[in-house]
Amino acid sequence: MNVLVELRKVVKDYPMGQTFFRALRGVDLVVREGEFLAITGPSGSGKSTLLHLMGALHRPTQGQVLFEGLDLSSLSPDELALLRNSKIGFVFQQFHLLPRITAWENVALPMLYARVRPAERKERAMAALARVGLLEFAHHRPNQLSGGEQQRVAIARALVNNPKLLLADEPTGNLDTQTGREIVELFRSLNEEGRTVVIVTHEPEVAAAAERIVAMRDGLIQEERHVC
Repeated sequence: MNVLVELRKVVKDYPMGQTFFRALRGVDLVVREGEFLAITGPSGSGKSTLLHLMGALHRPTQGQVLFEGLDLSSLSPDELALLRNSKIGFVFQQFHLLPRITAWENVALPMLYARVRPAERKERAMAALARVGLLEFAHHRPNQLSGGEQQRVAIARALVNNPKLLLADEPTGNLDTQTGREIVELFRSLNEEGRTVVIVTHEPEVAAAAERIVAMRDGLIQEERHVC
C-alpha cells in the first residue's frame, strides 16, 4: 500500500505563559492508504495533537508532516485549507453541527466552501446521508436527532467531498455503548470500501476494531501492534 501520511521526528509545543508544553516529543509514524488505524493513550498523551497534525490543522514545531509525499509546512494557509476540504474528512466527539439548519444542509457545508453548484450539493448530501442510513432524517434539525444520529450526520459531512483520509477524534465518546458499536461498525465498513481511517480513542473496544493500534504516552509512541 502507498504511504498516505508520514510524520518524521515531529515535535509539537504549545505556549503556556512564559514556558511551553511539549505535546509530542519526536514522533515517527506512517499511515498507508486503505489502513484502519487506532491511536490510544491516556489524557494528555498527545493522541489528539497527533491527529490534528495529520489533518493539517496544526503545524509541527519541529520535524515534518507529509501528505502524499508533500511537506505540509511548505503550504500556505489557503493551500492547507484547500487540502483539508478536498482530501481530509473530520469527525469529532462533539458533532459540531449547526443547530439552525437541517441535516442535509449541515452535510452540504464542505461543498459550499468548495463552490459546488447548489443542485449538486443537495444531491451529494442526500447520497452521503443515505450511505450512513439517515436519508429519512435529511430535513430534521440536530435537536430532533439522537446523539448517534447526529454523529452519523457528522460522518456524512466528513464523507461528502470523497476524502482520501477520514480522521475521527473520540467519535464514540458522547454515545451509549450500543450506539458506539454501531458507529464503529460504520467506520469499519467505510474502511472496507477503501477509505483510510484513523481514530483517536481511549476505549479498548473501539481500538480493537482497527487493523493497527498505536499507543501513546507522554508525547511518544509507546507501542505499535497489529490486531489479529
